Amino acid sequence: MLIRFASDYNKQANTVIKQGGMRGKYKTLINHILRQDSSARIIQETNTFISVGLTGISGSTIFFIHQTFGTVTIQYKVDSKVFGKHQLEWKFNEFADQEKMIEKITNDISAYNNNMIQKFM
Repeated sequence: MLIRFASDYNKQANTVIKQGGMRGKYKTLINHILRQDSSARIIQETNTFISVGLTGISGSTIFFIHQTFGTVTIQYKVDSKVFGKHQLEWKFNEFADQEKMIEKITNDISAYNNNMIQKFM
C-alpha cells in the first residue's frame, strides 16, 4: 500500500509540474496574495505545496496551498502577538475558477475578522 501511495504521489507531482508547477497552476491565487502586502513573498515551495505570506516582529500571516488528487486545500494561518493564533481552511476542486476561490476566501476572512473584532468591543 505504501508503494502505491508513493507511486500515486509521484504521478500527482509530475502532473502539477506539467501544469507549470504550483506557481504556474495557481498563479492567479498566488499573485493575489502577493499583491496584498509589499512584504509578502513565497516562503516555501515543493511540487505539490507552496506557502505564501509574510512574517515579521509582530507575527505572521501565511497561506498554505496544497495540491492533492483533484483537490486544492488552502489554509490561512495567522500568528499575531496582539490577536493570537487563528486558522481558516478551504477545499476546492483543483481546476476551480481561482477568481471565485479568491472571492470565497476574501469574504470568509472578512467575516471572521469582523466576528473577532466584535469580541474585543
